[in-house]
Amino acid sequence: MEKAYNLQNRPLIASIYKNYCEELKIYLFGYTRDMMAAEDMLQDLFLKLMYVDVITEETAKGLVFVMARRMIIDDARHRAFVRERERNFALTVSSMDNDSVVRRVEHEEIRQLEQLKIKRMAPKRACVYEMYRHEELTAQEIADRLNLSRRTVETHIYLSTMEMRNYLRKVVGE
Repeated sequence: MEKAYNLQNRPLIASIYKNYCEELKIYLFGYTRDMMAAEDMLQDLFLKLMYVDVITEETAKGLVFVMARRMIIDDARHRAFVRERERNFALTVSSMDNDSVVRRVEHEEIRQLEQLKIKRMAPKRACVYEMYRHEELTAQEIADRLNLSRRTVETHIYLSTMEMRNYLRKVVGE
């Protein structure tokens, strides 16, 4: 249920605005250090004041300055919350970047180990392994290129893959 503002308070609110507007603006500017932001906060304050039921001329100054102080506290909390969220986001992105850098380094190290092992394989087996793993050719395509039977290529693929897997497990330490 939305609360409606009290029409009877309009002359009083106009009087309060006239009497305290500049003082409140300076008070809010002291926090924001930005005149436009201070004016926005001042406008919000008087909009909220229109919904207050019991206002008197005697309590008006205390009330508007308490409201202004609470708005400043709320704004400071909001800014702290936003900074914390931005910091957490930056840390998350940073860790993702670090993870990707680590993964790239690990990938490159494994690729170098793989190349060392390929150099030690029999030439035909190494050639089949390279074509299968890095050129992503099928056994039939490799057989056609190297003028071998498909069954021979499949055997080379199986043996070279097993050989590489065992070698990397030993070297990496799994």
